[in-house]
Amino acid sequence: MAQEGESGLQLCAEQAPDAAFLDIHLPGPDGMTLAAHLARLPRPPLIVFTTGHAHRACEAFRIEAVDYLLKPLEPAHILDTVSRLQKLLARPPAPLPARSEPVSETGPGFHEGRLPVRSGREDVTLLLPRWEIVAALRHDRRTWIHTAQAEYETYYPLTVLLRGLPDPPFLRVARESIVNLQAVEEVLHYGDRLYQVRLRDRRKTCVEVSRSSAKRLSALLKTS
Repeated sequence: MAQEGESGLQLCAEQAPDAAFLDIHLPGPDGMTLAAHLARLPRPPLIVFTTGHAHRACEAFRIEAVDYLLKPLEPAHILDTVSRLQKLLARPPAPLPARSEPVSETGPGFHEGRLPVRSGREDVTLLLPRWEIVAALRHDRRTWIHTAQAEYETYYPLTVLLRGLPDPPFLRVARESIVNLQAVEEVLHYGDRLYQVRLRDRRKTCVEVSRSSAKRLSALLKTS
């Protein structure tokens, strides 16, 4: 067991463990910084954070931590985490995708197909299944994740989200907008390659479709 970040990195580099339990607050590099260094090892370990601070859970899942355990640690929670680690380690290595194929199963920010977002309650992080996402809309230097019932303020770049959202049904309809076509209630066509889509969210949000995306949208609508 290492007492600070630098010795923890050295220990993992030498021993190549399957998993590492990291505290957030460590002397020297903190747990988040240490996790970033561990990810660059030839055989990086799976990461579990153990901490008394809930407010960095979203950051932890962005770097694809397996779990985020809050102190005081409960034996049942530890056993559940160890069980998850064992299942992950028992999986055969995934084949590398061909270079011409986009990565659509997972991406930075997504954790086993779920996206961490902060809820309206302090220190509460929700893990949204990707299929609950109606749209990701960029404005006011934020990315707003819309579901059928709510909107969540995040800082995810749209380019990052696209890596974890399969196409179709997710389509980038404009520079600042990604839409789940399965959650579109209406398509409004009001001119040559001029479209708006009305979403099936609580606000019935209308999203303008760029001219460059209109042809793709039209083709997808004809095949659906």
